[in-house]
Amino acid sequence: MKPAGARAVLIGSAIALAVTGFGIFSYSIFRPSSQSSSAQTPTPQPDQVDTVSALGRLEPEGGVIKVSAPTASAAGGFGGSRVQRVLVKEGAKVKANQPLAVLDTYDTLLASAMQAEAQVKEAESRLAQVQAGAKQGDINAQRATVLRAQAELPKAEAEFFKVDAEYQKAKRDYDRFSMLYKQGAVNDLEVSNRKLTLDTTEKQRQQATQAVEQARLELEGAKQTLSSVAEVRPTDIQQAQATVQVAMANFQRSKADLDKAIVRAPSDGQVLKIHAEPGEVVGNDGVIDLGRTNQMYVVAEIDETSINRVKAGQRAKITGFAFPGEMTGTVDRVGLQIRKNEVLNTDPVDKTDTRVVEVKIRLDNSEPVAGLTNLQVKVAIAP
Repeated sequence: MKPAGARAVLIGSAIALAVTGFGIFSYSIFRPSSQSSSAQTPTPQPDQVDTVSALGRLEPEGGVIKVSAPTASAAGGFGGSRVQRVLVKEGAKVKANQPLAVLDTYDTLLASAMQAEAQVKEAESRLAQVQAGAKQGDINAQRATVLRAQAELPKAEAEFFKVDAEYQKAKRDYDRFSMLYKQGAVNDLEVSNRKLTLDTTEKQRQQATQAVEQARLELEGAKQTLSSVAEVRPTDIQQAQATVQVAMANFQRSKADLDKAIVRAPSDGQVLKIHAEPGEVVGNDGVIDLGRTNQMYVVAEIDETSINRVKAGQRAKITGFAFPGEMTGTVDRVGLQIRKNEVLNTDPVDKTDTRVVEVKIRLDNSEPVAGLTNLQVKVAIAP
């Protein structure tokens, strides 16, 4: 073979071997083997399959408490109650029954309560006086009044008898001179003088009669007063006791009305939001939102198809954008009612109208999220 032909054969053989090698290499690279496939797709673990995931929200123990005006609640609405003063700030920790705000009716109701209290004290003082009876000094003083009245009556009667005698004499003189005047024995001046004397003594007689009657009335009144002062009658005590009871009832009602003008905390907790500032009318949101943030819960909305896999006591992991890492908790209670979801996912692919059951999860550590009520979180409940 010529050198040129031999070179051509060698080149052709090399090309054939190269093509064959490339095909084998390509086949080994692009053809998936059973071993590599099984390594890239791990078998799901049981706990990953049974984990229940859901959206939820944070809330204080017992939920958010809307504290309203007592007067408005009692009337079945919020009919115009206006806030006068707010006594706390947002974020403040409060105790049960602590005053939170004062309504504008407080000053008027306070004045009424103070007046009712004064009436109670007055009635109690009167009752004590009746029960103790009159002091001996008062009794002796009243007896002296009776003695004076007894002495005044004879004096008045004696004065009446004297004036009456003068009146009778003046009447006789006037009658006699009138007869003589008709006979022409005396002139009209003498008759007029006798008539003037008669009129004067008649007025004096009337005054003396009234004085006698007045002296008798004063004596009778003094005797009755002495009798009532010296005697403690059961009817007087009963009447005084009844007056005290009425005054006490009015005072208790006034205190109850006054208490309605004070907005108080129904339980220990933290002020989350103030809805009504001084001068504002109480609206449908009430005056203040209160929450027991010392213990926070997650309200998870579990899809109805997964609720059968959730039980009280299961552990849960919670994540959210507002706090780092994850938090843990325990399923505390599984709801008994199916409802539409309230916490919406921002993923447009997910369903927005889902039937769910609310599950409450008690957090192990509430402090990091105590100020994040209503925060949306993601929940993963382990089997």
